[in-house]
Amino acid sequence: MYVPLLDKLLYRHPFEGGSARRYARLEQRAFGDLDARLLVTLDLAGARRFLDLGCGPGTLARAARVNHPGLQVIAIDPSRDFASRPGFVRAAGEALPLADRSIDVAACVSSIRHVRDRATTLAELRRVVHGRLVIVELDPAADRTRIANHANQLGSAILKHLFGPLVVKTAPPADTIVELAEAAGWRCQERRSDPIQPVFILELA
Repeated sequence: MYVPLLDKLLYRHPFEGGSARRYARLEQRAFGDLDARLLVTLDLAGARRFLDLGCGPGTLARAARVNHPGLQVIAIDPSRDFASRPGFVRAAGEALPLADRSIDVAACVSSIRHVRDRATTLAELRRVVHGRLVIVELDPAADRTRIANHANQLGSAILKHLFGPLVVKTAPPADTIVELAEAAGWRCQERRSDPIQPVFILELA
């Protein structure tokens, strides 16, 4: 069940230190082939500049660079640990260091729930993106099978059992994110559940 107080306590901060290392080691592995499948959804063939906001360890950004050599990939994260790597930019979603309408396609993968001010971040994305935005987030409506597909890869019995009730089920639902996005000027073109991972996917324009 979505609880606003838990939302603020659990999510509204970047991964730093040990939590960043655990995320890079465990969560990215648990997401499996999601990045590869998202590249199809993102359809970057005609894009010139792609923004990966909340890029974390940078797996999606690296995959985009490999698959689209001529694409300028901008990987931004507020975490000191993640953004200290070459080719990354440390910045908050609420104040993107990008020009108006300078991005063709943007993605927020398991990251929009971690920004301090989601409304401001979505407004900033509306300012800098003149094309599409794809948001991928944990889906509190996910069934046990999709949750288990992820949780079983976390490598920890404790994390495996806590992932569903403490992380997935307390995440903000798709309706909440859509409402904030539409208030920021986005239009939701498609909303769907991933068939494998416990996430929903929003395509906005």
